[in-house]
Amino acid sequence: MVTRKEVARKAGVSVSVVSRAMNNSGYVEAEKKKRILEVADKLGYYPHPVAEALQKRRTKQLLFFCKDLRNSFYIDMYQGMVEAAGKRDYMMVFNGSMDFENIRNTMIDGIIMPNEVITRHYLDTVGKNYRLPVVSASYGSPVRFSRSVPRVEIDMEKVMELAVKELRANGHRRLALAMPYPFRCTDVRRLAFCSLMEEVYGDRMKDYYIGIHREDLAGDSRILAFLEEEERENGMRLLEEDFFGKGELAAQLFVERKIDATAVVAFNDEFALGMCKRFHALGIRVPRDISLIGIDGSSARKYQDPCLTSVGLFPEKQGAKCVNVLLDMLEGKKVKYISGSPVKLVKGESVKKLD
Repeated sequence: MVTRKEVARKAGVSVSVVSRAMNNSGYVEAEKKKRILEVADKLGYYPHPVAEALQKRRTKQLLFFCKDLRNSFYIDMYQGMVEAAGKRDYMMVFNGSMDFENIRNTMIDGIIMPNEVITRHYLDTVGKNYRLPVVSASYGSPVRFSRSVPRVEIDMEKVMELAVKELRANGHRRLALAMPYPFRCTDVRRLAFCSLMEEVYGDRMKDYYIGIHREDLAGDSRILAFLEEEERENGMRLLEEDFFGKGELAAQLFVERKIDATAVVAFNDEFALGMCKRFHALGIRVPRDISLIGIDGSSARKYQDPCLTSVGLFPEKQGAKCVNVLLDMLEGKKVKYISGSPVKLVKGESVKKLD
């Protein structure tokens, strides 16, 4: 029976280099790796269960690395990935853990990351030595990567422009923005909203910002008490894990602070649906009493009554494009390092037309 030691001796390298080449678990020079694989082929050495993968130099699997399994946006994105991968004879693998070390033990040819922040964290840790091809879904964040990684980007400035334009077209002038971040955050959604509404609010902008973050809630004892009660009932920390729960808290804040806006732009659809639920519990009807618009255009919006108006990011298309860019890289094709993904207003019944 052929062993790795024999492959190493024949290829003129150490056993550890052979192991890295076979397992795709660390950096090996391209020419050296090619020689090792050729020697393994010739000697008939195929480590179970990757014999076929070794022969073809491909596992025919791609990994979507995403923790947020509650968010329907990412489920829709994954569905787009599955369909696109299937058309090119590939399979998608879903990893719902933030343990990057697990990637080393997964038989994959490349990785798709859900956003720029997670991509950077991966590149700065395990990705330093584990140099599989990576593509990142992107939302306009100024995050810099330690090495070049293609991004499939959604123009969040345009997204916010579409949301504000729709509300203004329906007669709304006083708009609020509900986000899971503090007011000082650099999220593109917040920056775009502030730019669009600066003429209206001036230095009062913060009065129309609902930040679901402990930094912004520090002086609000009633809301913190409500938060603690909700966290006890749900058995989780809402400010860390659950956009829907954050949306509920945002609606409570809107009422407690007596914000005089007639419409709210929510961080995403899950956030907006949470706001709808809480508004309803407080006797406030959407859109009769308050208009609401989300961001994502996810499938979950269809099951809200009334159906949520949203700016569609078409996560299925973004996911499909991530797959195609990654497979083009694997096939040695030239790819753009920033590719766009479409956005469009998706109308529902959650925005009221004012007289």
